Amino acid sequence: MKPIDLRNATWETIRASLQGRLLAVFQVWQAHGPGTTRQVALRSGYDILSLRPRTTDLYQCGLIELAGRNGDEGIYRARSKADWEVWADAERPPVEQQTTFSGYH
Repeated sequence: MKPIDLRNATWETIRASLQGRLLAVFQVWQAHGPGTTRQVALRSGYDILSLRPRTTDLYQCGLIELAGRNGDEGIYRARSKADWEVWADAERPPVEQQTTFSGYH
């Protein structure tokens, strides 16, 4: 997903775009979070080496958030639709600051 896609996305379009392992990891976070990636992997039985990179992807599109720290590890949780919408509104630039590319002249 490109930055402009995220800017224009809605909760529904992002959720609908989740497939395969990414969808599975989001469901793991919903069912077994919040926690560190290590804690959630242990609770869920999901392989930590698959969980961590997908968690990063979900974090980047706003579906997972950093909720705190446990020593050197982050504590993450899945965002609800309402939480995601607040996050997305804060991350999007105001309409007057959004630019479009009109090509080369």
